[in-house]
Amino acid sequence: MEKQIGLGIVGYGGFGEFTAQAYASMPQVRIVAITDVDAARRGSAAELYHARAYEDLTALLADPEVDIVAINTPPWLHASQAMAAAEAGKHIFLEKPLAVELDDADTLLVKLKERRVHLTIDYVLRHVPVYETLLKVTNSGLLGAVTYMRLENVASNEALHDQHWFWQRSRSGGIFIEHGVHFFDLCNQISGARPVHVSGAAHLGPNGRQDRVMAAVTYANGTLANFYHAFDRPAILEQTVLRVVLERGSIVVSGWIPDHLELEGTVPAEQRDQLESLLGVALTIRDIPAPVGITGATPGQLVQATLNRADRNADYVEAVTRGMADFVTQIQQPHYTPLVTLQDAYESFRLAFLAQRSIDDGCSLEIC
Repeated sequence: MEKQIGLGIVGYGGFGEFTAQAYASMPQVRIVAITDVDAARRGSAAELYHARAYEDLTALLADPEVDIVAINTPPWLHASQAMAAAEAGKHIFLEKPLAVELDDADTLLVKLKERRVHLTIDYVLRHVPVYETLLKVTNSGLLGAVTYMRLENVASNEALHDQHWFWQRSRSGGIFIEHGVHFFDLCNQISGARPVHVSGAAHLGPNGRQDRVMAAVTYANGTLANFYHAFDRPAILEQTVLRVVLERGSIVVSGWIPDHLELEGTVPAEQRDQLESLLGVALTIRDIPAPVGITGATPGQLVQATLNRADRNADYVEAVTRGMADFVTQIQQPHYTPLVTLQDAYESFRLAFLAQRSIDDGCSLEIC
């Protein structure tokens, strides 16, 4: 077994605590250092994990046992803290987003190359079982090519008071950058092509806040996509739905950490076993008569399947650990290609940034 890699945690708020619990269960890493603005919080965390508590990032980066820095701080700190970590020769496991400004992201990429350190974004959705299954099916071509995607994410604003940094564009970057990058990254992978055009729009809520945003994206292979994010409702009404339309069917996935998938389409009889194997559940076959009133319409068979996950929180924890494990493998094996590459992280951030720029400028943008 490879030697455990030393992990330094930057930010031990709610999400930092959640991820630390996941990392502590991993044989590949050992939490050796923690810093947080709250002295009591960092002290208790350090005691819990038998780690060293540091007053600030500079002190933590000077610790020779820290190999990876896990950054869990608010968005406006990400680029500068990642730059400092890179300058110190530390690898970086960064919570989204990569940055708030595109220029900062560009500068960071130069520094990473110069210092020869690795960085990835903790895109947990890439590691959850339902989305892994979705990608297997879309990549298989059994339902044809992906033609359209629609993401609807309606979230709560109950914890977001008027002065919360979430509403301050200079600190969060806006909804697309702070939150939407998860789904830009996921849909970039589903499409199998790079985005070439984006058009954004927004609704202004109380105090001029952008509380609803949407973007239409065109990919180089002709795939079309719509993204809608809203933070404007009670938590009991939160809902996330991704619909993927293919040439011979559709797949609908539900949940922020998804626990439900529904598939419907037409698949030749000789390929149904392959589809069942990818899904891990049995197909239902329905005989469908020719639709009345449509010239040339013919009868056929529809295949349907439903996939449910029993424990969403367990899937979330596993996704965090799998993301870190993949990153560790990248560090230990020079020729290994991680699931989320630095280019993936950059492209999803750039798309989010340009979607917001399209809103600000009031025009569609071509993406070079």
